[in-house]
Amino acid sequence: MNNAFRLSGMGVNLVTPFNAAGEIDFPALERLVLKIKSTPIEFIAVNGSASEAALLSPEECLRSLEFVAEINKNEKSIIGGLPGGDTRSSVSQILSFTERTPCAAILCHEPLPRARTASGYLGHFRSLAQASALPIIIEHNQSSIPDVSEALVELARDPNVCGIVDATGDVALNGELIRNTPDNFFVLTSRDVMILPLMALGVDGAVSTIANAFPQECSDMMGQMAFGNFQDAQTTHHSLAPLLRILELEGEASGIKAILNHFHWLENLVRLPNTPVSEETRTAIYQELAALPQQMVENAMQ
Repeated sequence: MNNAFRLSGMGVNLVTPFNAAGEIDFPALERLVLKIKSTPIEFIAVNGSASEAALLSPEECLRSLEFVAEINKNEKSIIGGLPGGDTRSSVSQILSFTERTPCAAILCHEPLPRARTASGYLGHFRSLAQASALPIIIEHNQSSIPDVSEALVELARDPNVCGIVDATGDVALNGELIRNTPDNFFVLTSRDVMILPLMALGVDGAVSTIANAFPQECSDMMGQMAFGNFQDAQTTHHSLAPLLRILELEGEASGIKAILNHFHWLENLVRLPNTPVSEETRTAIYQELAALPQQMVENAMQ
């Protein structure tokens, strides 16, 4: 089945806005999706790693996905995230998820508690692939499992596993995946600071958190890389690089919401145990935003 769906290019790791009551802020979510739709972004990942999906109920995850699909009107490809859990509950969720989901593939988070062995890791994702009526994408964010690269290569041969979103940024791991997985299997990165070097290595694209705020620039950088315009791609990367490092300090959801709040797109609200960024990190974010090229700032505000 993994021949049927393929992703490449620049995608957005969509955040979940909240209102003062702690519920999903759908008007803010609509504004953000409409902004993204107006740019060359290739696809939208709903309930991905930046969305706080693990802190949403299964019903909230589905409602968010259905809402984004309604606003999107089939203009961008959409993948929907299934939050991590134990294998049994994840299989139960994916069965109900595929009955309602409007997306083309399901982004499956790693199990919680985390698998400690390659056999446990393989068993979890094989169970999801077997249960799902849609192709699944593995979201990989740990490298402590022994022989994890061999496990991922083995999963890539499953007919219902179509790709991987790697959050580690591990160059050696991504290189092994590029070399050893089938041609119809795609490899994406979700670690923003590593997009440029991993694109040079040969990954198929990115699921970017910073693209919530700068979708045009991130799309441009991906296009520049695809056409061999490395100088302009490097310029864009280096403009955003200080912000990307700051986003890793206190969690990508908290960091990107501070940036989007600065540009008046949403409230600076997260769900516990996440907290808004510290005053020190917020000040650092504002300093780096002030140092951005003026056109980039203007695009972010529109």
